[in-house]
Amino acid sequence: MYDKIVDILCSIKEDQPELREVLSPETDLNNDIGLDSLQMIQFMLKVEDQLNVVIDYDQFDYEHLQSIDSFITFLKSCQSQEQPLYEDVKQ
Repeated sequence: MYDKIVDILCSIKEDQPELREVLSPETDLNNDIGLDSLQMIQFMLKVEDQLNVVIDYDQFDYEHLQSIDSFITFLKSCQSQEQPLYEDVKQ
């Protein structure tokens, strides 16, 4: 999962080819990478799409962006897109 997140970050920040070499599990997604608001939205959408998860924005917090590792921990608690979002209504 870490490698996939690095790939996504590098695709969004393609103007910084050296980024891959400086990223680590401790890299702060807000302060170290410098994603603007549009890039952050692109990042979140690509994470959902490529990692096949649904990010629960009600549970999402700024602290989850303090490192790539903390973001991965949060993602592991998210629901897979293959699971139904809502339970079937029983009649």
